[in-house]
Amino acid sequence: MENFLDLKKLNTFVKIAESGSFYKASMILGYSPAAVSIQIQQLEFDLGTRLFDRLGKQVRLTDYGKQFYPYAEKILMLNEEAKESLIRTDDPISGDLRIGTVDSICDTLFPQILAEYHEKNPGVTLEIKVSTPAELFDALKHNSIDIMLFLDKPYVAKDFVEDIQVDTDVVFCASAKHPLACKKSIDLKEVLEYPCILTEKNSSYRYILENKLSELGLSISPGIESQNTNLIIKLLCKNMGYSVLPRFLIEQKLRDDVLKVLPIKDFNIKAKYHVLHKKDKFVNRQMESFINLLKKQADVLQVVDNYQDIAMSV
Repeated sequence: MENFLDLKKLNTFVKIAESGSFYKASMILGYSPAAVSIQIQQLEFDLGTRLFDRLGKQVRLTDYGKQFYPYAEKILMLNEEAKESLIRTDDPISGDLRIGTVDSICDTLFPQILAEYHEKNPGVTLEIKVSTPAELFDALKHNSIDIMLFLDKPYVAKDFVEDIQVDTDVVFCASAKHPLACKKSIDLKEVLEYPCILTEKNSSYRYILENKLSELGLSISPGIESQNTNLIIKLLCKNMGYSVLPRFLIEQKLRDDVLKVLPIKDFNIKAKYHVLHKKDKFVNRQMESFINLLKKQADVLQVVDNYQDIAMSV
């Protein structure tokens, strides 16, 4: 077993375990599929045990492979940590950063954040994955992304580290021309009688909304559903109904007086803005810099919420 600490072989093993495919691992690493197979054969020979079951195109870790995987991850992480410790803190940050997020955050908060991050760290290559929370959790678990941003109900992070968790207001909103837009107070049952546009069922803030309505013995039936929040906002601007969205998504439209928050009487809901990374993952300088930038942005979200509270009390 004297050669099993070959970092190149360990990295190949981890990439196959994460991607579930020899071919995908070869594409990620830039090796030929044959080279990947040879590395794993050598690693299995060095360890004296089989690490993968190959069932046609499917690849699964054997029990020994599952046992070895966390050790391989730790060895690679310690290697990265050791290299990082030799870099002076005033040296420019370089390397790769893989970020996963949901459609709504990507369309609203991300452009400004990415522009600021790139200006500070031009040597970092950014890879952005936009998907559903379920797919992002899987990607984070299998180390396909480094950081995940999403909106949801309160979440207990067992296998992940919660870098940021902030309450953000979710509001009923509509065009400034909507019949309810001029009212100072609206009954919940009244607004539910109007046509509405919502995100797809079981998405984060719609799930929170429907749960709270259910507790009150009420329900909501959208005329239009879409996972694309940009489309929903455009339809609102055309006065095609009302929607229920995180306030930060429509903040600019509110300032421009194109959209209005509908003041629903005795009904308030919030979603959680989360930023996570995988537990036990080494937080490199690229990740640390991005998380610190997100913390500043999270403070802005809280300021927006406080501004709304003050405005509603005047």
